[in-house]
Amino acid sequence: MSAAWTPWFDRSAPLPRAWPPAAGAAADEALRDIARHDRYGQALHLASAVLFAFAAPLDHLPNSIAMIALLTVSVARAVRFPALYGSVLRWAPAWFGLAWIAALLAALALAPGETAPRTLHSLRYLLVPVALFPLVAGDRRCVGLLARALIAAAVLNAAVQVAQRFGFLLPVQGASWRPSGLAALPAVAAINAGSAIILALALGSAARGRSRIILLASIAPCAAGMVLAASRQPILALPVGVAALLAVLLATRRIRPREIVGLVLPPAILAVPALLLFGGRVVDYFAAAATEMSGAMRGEAMWSSLQLRLFWWRIGIEQFLAHPWTGGGPGSFRPFLEAHPGLHGFLSESGIDRGEVLQLHPHSTYVRSLAETGIAGALALGALLGSVLACGWRNARRGPVEAAGALAAFVFVLLCTATECVELMNVCLAHAVVLAAIAAIPRADRGAPL
Repeated sequence: MSAAWTPWFDRSAPLPRAWPPAAGAAADEALRDIARHDRYGQALHLASAVLFAFAAPLDHLPNSIAMIALLTVSVARAVRFPALYGSVLRWAPAWFGLAWIAALLAALALAPGETAPRTLHSLRYLLVPVALFPLVAGDRRCVGLLARALIAAAVLNAAVQVAQRFGFLLPVQGASWRPSGLAALPAVAAINAGSAIILALALGSAARGRSRIILLASIAPCAAGMVLAASRQPILALPVGVAALLAVLLATRRIRPREIVGLVLPPAILAVPALLLFGGRVVDYFAAAATEMSGAMRGEAMWSSLQLRLFWWRIGIEQFLAHPWTGGGPGSFRPFLEAHPGLHGFLSESGIDRGEVLQLHPHSTYVRSLAETGIAGALALGALLGSVLACGWRNARRGPVEAAGALAAFVFVLLCTATECVELMNVCLAHAVVLAAIAAIPRADRGAPL
């Protein structure tokens, strides 16, 4: 039965208790009970989650709208059904995430007031896995829909990149030989496309017929998007990510060794046109970087973005050594760089514009963590990432194939963030937290979806 003013609530059975938080089969049954009470809320929650996975990795406006929608539905359901989120307290990444936030806030006392808020605003994305927790843990449909939404978003962004390349659309940030689609930043477009390729391979390994063809065919536009973005680190990290996926699939016996060629060869063939059409400039880009680096090693005054990153990383390590335990505080990298005695000499020798050098962060999550939060923050971040990988491995062994794909794609993102601060890139971070949720949120075996 239901009340007239809330006809979507089924009150024929008592609600599960929120405390103590349920575990295992009890938690699974609690989520199923709540879904029976609140079928419309469950459907709306799932729709907002899929909307976030599709829209948030595209641009800042859809990112903000999708996040507001997801968190609004999550909070409304949490108020009515507190037991939905009780099991989060038994999830290790949630506690390590709180430890990382605590380390950031503790270091905030040392941070320059005017820049610190800009480096902390992305912490709100840590709420996304919590908002997704009851769906991923309790609804078998969710992980498949989320993974396919990420793939669809990358395909759409790649289509916009191709249109930019041929002049049908203007690049977001003006004329450029590195069109990045709706994502605006080439590195973001390349990271999202690379993880979508890994997800498509994972899902394609378990699919058959038309579904398999569509999944593997989606790799071609994503490959075109990566090549058009021409971001070097994601391109170099992609083979490692694909190798990680194959290793997980083999270790969990989802594919046999002789099936590897059949899985990898078709999308590789489909990606050939993308490489032929757009690969020339990428080859030139890599060759120019190699030439500049070798010239620098011989003492020649040749400068590239790689050497600029090396300069940032060196300054970041010096900042860490100056404050090894606490770091300089969130947002402190730029003031430290601006006051560094070696800055003037670098600007004079390189000829790089001062505004280009004085960046907010050192373009490496790991260097930034050491420089701004010290050993405590770096250990907390390492524990958070390690717990996601550990939970992801457990899920990959006994969960759906999407968990294996998301785990390998998350490894790919971690490799990419060695040269980028993904935690400060809202559009890319949205993609990463959905991957973490698919990979790491625990799931029980079920015979049917809710």
